Amino acid sequence: MKNKIPFNESKTMQNVARSFASETMEGAKYQFLAQQCVTEELNYLQTVFKTLAKHEMSHAKVFWDILHENYEGKIIQNIDMSFGYPFDCDDLLQSFNCHKENEAYLSKNIYPEFARIARNEGYPEIEHTFKLVATVENCHSQLLGQIYDKYKGKKFYKSPTPVKWKCNQCGFEHTGKQPLSPCPLCGYEKGYVQIPFDMGE
Repeated sequence: MKNKIPFNESKTMQNVARSFASETMEGAKYQFLAQQCVTEELNYLQTVFKTLAKHEMSHAKVFWDILHENYEGKIIQNIDMSFGYPFDCDDLLQSFNCHKENEAYLSKNIYPEFARIARNEGYPEIEHTFKLVATVENCHSQLLGQIYDKYKGKKFYKSPTPVKWKCNQCGFEHTGKQPLSPCPLCGYEKGYVQIPFDMGE
């Protein structure tokens, strides 16, 4: 490994700043998607997207902390971090697909490259952080792929085999190929039922 490059002069600093900005924007976009899901009466998906937004904002905070812990000086001046960023359309189906592809690109291309640069510049801890965030973004991509497929096939509330459906409002559980709607306990519609996703091991 080469000598450690001063953080303020490193590509790693720019990449951390880019990651902070990107994760912050992703968090905002997931909040917007959560609101859109309520409009479409997909209330449980609102919860899913609020969780994804929380994940992204947590990543942003990690990158924010890295900037402040490593920056050599009391005040961080402007950091040049120009980069492209995808802006998806308002169509819900296309938004699900765009987010899936964006998360996959981050996990397979962007963060591994940022990790490689951090390692080469002498920042193994930051390299490790980029790799950890990449694993989470990969999980997001898988989840978004299932959301996209189920939404496209109108299969959010259908299963070829009996599964457990749980009302996210009151906790009532029912096993079957479809959830009961409205919920026999609280009267909420099926949009509040937890949608089963297969996230693997």
